[in-house]
Amino acid sequence: MTIIRPDPAAHSGPQITGGGNRLTKAAQRFVSDHNEGAIVAWTLGAFAMLWMLFHTLSLAPVDLRDDASEAALWAQHFAFGYKHPPITAWLFMAWFAVFPRANWAMHLEAVVIVAITLAITWRLNRDHLDRARSLFGLAALILVPLYTYKAAELNANTVMMPFWAAALLFYLRARRSLGAWDCLLAGAFAGLAMLSKYWAVYLFAGMAVASLVGAGMRRFWRSPAPFLMAAGAAVVIAPHLYWYVTQAGGADYAFIRQSVMTTDSFRTALGRSAYYCLGVIAYGTAPLLLLALLRPGRAALADIVWPADEDRRQALILFVVPMVLPALVNLVSPYRLTPDWTQPNWALLPVVLYGSRKIALDAYAAAGARLVALAVTIVFLIAAPFIAYAHLTAGLDSNRPSSQEVAAMAQRLGGKAVALYWGSPDIVGNLAFYLAGTDRLQDDPLSDLGGSEIAAEGLIVACLDDDTTCLKTQAALGGAGARTANGTISRNFLGFSGKPIGFHVTVVPAQR
Repeated sequence: MTIIRPDPAAHSGPQITGGGNRLTKAAQRFVSDHNEGAIVAWTLGAFAMLWMLFHTLSLAPVDLRDDASEAALWAQHFAFGYKHPPITAWLFMAWFAVFPRANWAMHLEAVVIVAITLAITWRLNRDHLDRARSLFGLAALILVPLYTYKAAELNANTVMMPFWAAALLFYLRARRSLGAWDCLLAGAFAGLAMLSKYWAVYLFAGMAVASLVGAGMRRFWRSPAPFLMAAGAAVVIAPHLYWYVTQAGGADYAFIRQSVMTTDSFRTALGRSAYYCLGVIAYGTAPLLLLALLRPGRAALADIVWPADEDRRQALILFVVPMVLPALVNLVSPYRLTPDWTQPNWALLPVVLYGSRKIALDAYAAAGARLVALAVTIVFLIAAPFIAYAHLTAGLDSNRPSSQEVAAMAQRLGGKAVALYWGSPDIVGNLAFYLAGTDRLQDDPLSDLGGSEIAAEGLIVACLDDDTTCLKTQAALGGAGARTANGTISRNFLGFSGKPIGFHVTVVPAQR
């Protein structure tokens, strides 16, 4: 593989003078003098540590997103399907079998998943790029907010990330070599992505389109490769498909229809698709700015738009089709489309943007990109206390229900053996995470349950002081055996205090 080495007197991008130039040269020497695997390991280790610190600081005054409680509810029993495909629950089970139910542990799990994704992505990019371009591309991805700021907790989007990257890695290897193991692994990892979230249907679409394009198309389809890929995916997806047909009872599809699909007009759907596309461009702003700093000429830009070599054309299709197709599907069948769902889609961005040999990119540029990524991370760390203060003074957040104090009080009132809970959504939405083994009632327990069932299962009802409807239900449960206490949610951070929020908890102990 030929590596273009630019004139050292004319480094890629604009010249840096003074201390910045010396710092970049020191980073360049580090990149040049150390083993690439060690550089990547140090980079990802620092990435995980710094972004774990950011999430812990910036989110200190608030609880987790309600995705955590949803995963906790699913993880109470093993199954091949829930309201979502099962891998989110499986990873939750595995992680919290080792770690305590604490906010920091959830942040750590998300950061570790992203770091693993970046490690797989580096290996994927290294198959197609030289050392400097791969390290440059790794730094560029760290600048995409979906890998950092938006990846604070475990959810179906973060769970997809490593499986999607691995599927691309082995698909592109299989396309070149037609190796049986590469084919099977490509299908298996694509199947695991589908078991993470149905968004992976766009990954399958990208692989299908890529398989029908290019000079190697006939060679690929005349080999066992596509059938081995299909077999690998089928083996992984089959248990979930069996669950869907025999046990889901339409609940999974009903959830998609009610929570994902919409009845938007074409004009509204067009606006949503436009917003999605603008969001994708916004998330890719930093990598695009890095490309601009490399000062690509017209020939290089043309080679990016439609690459000269077959491998990079395959990579372009695998990147563009899953990214663009959701916006087109939305015009035909409107749904709750958001650019945040592209979290797993970005692994091939470095190959697409920086793979052209018409772009001069050396170790100096790679070192500069790493320093930019580090500088942006430090800026976020500096901003973390201010973000935390904004959370502290904003009051209750419906997306991050404040349930820790409620869980602690319920336990003191004898709620450890209680199976059910209900109450004001802003304070009970995360109880399943902080109070393991409990299940949420969607409707008022007095209308949903009989007295004997409440007595048998036990019930926690938590109400905000100003939630009169909830308080009426709570008062009606205050019979024999029920225990009630008042509490206050009052978060503190670095000497600052949030507005106190009063609540009441009633526990009806289980009689079983």
